[in-house]
Amino acid sequence: MGTDQRREERSAIQARFSARDSSGAGTLTFTSADVSTGGAFLKSDLLLEQGESLSLQFEVPGAGPVLTQARVAWVRRFPEAGQSPGMGVEFVSLRDTERAAIVRWLGR
Repeated sequence: MGTDQRREERSAIQARFSARDSSGAGTLTFTSADVSTGGAFLKSDLLLEQGESLSLQFEVPGAGPVLTQARVAWVRRFPEAGQSPGMGVEFVSLRDTERAAIVRWLGR
């Protein structure tokens, strides 16, 4: 997926994300390659399916944890040289206060 298809500009920030899929049967941990107020790219060899829903939690420095529902927007199963496998996720239930905290974080 090219940057021209993204609704919001992403910043190259590594953050640890905890995730639960819709079944809630266990927690997965991912590291982001980039983050925006609209979503993130999560690096991983364990890939969910496009369209799958999950609950995500991550820490925004100075603001505390953000908990949001997300969906897998796209999956990179076979990365090219210099790329990581992983998933682009879209935040679907981000509160205004959390969105503002992310904007401040990304602006640093």
